[in-house]
Amino acid sequence: MTDDDLIALAMRYFTALDARDSDALADTLADDCVLKIETHHIRYDGKGAICTLFESRWEVPPDLLVQARHHDFTHSPSPSSGRITSQFTVTYSGPDAPLPKSNANVFSMQGGKITSISVYMAGANSIKAGSAPR
Repeated sequence: MTDDDLIALAMRYFTALDARDSDALADTLADDCVLKIETHHIRYDGKGAICTLFESRWEVPPDLLVQARHHDFTHSPSPSSGRITSQFTVTYSGPDAPLPKSNANVFSMQGGKITSISVYMAGANSIKAGSAPR
């Protein structure tokens, strides 16, 4: 994958999250993708578990939903390793929304799919769901 390919796939992932589009999210992930929230020692194994995590987060009634928007990206792609680091700001809206924060994700990619995501977030874990991690 080229620099542009790595960046485009990372941006498709973030666009799917911001749109709360589980089909688009699933389309970016390899079947055996692993998502690790490194700063909180949480791991989700497989596309299904990752999609369920976000779907359960998005099932909150609209008047209680805290919406995340990812923006102001700095991408550091490494085509030779199939990895990209994306630094960004997350801004929240909705009831009791937290203050904006600066986060980073490290993606491994192969064959046009994301095979692993390591999430480094400032402050409290903002990826919360009703289901337990695996």
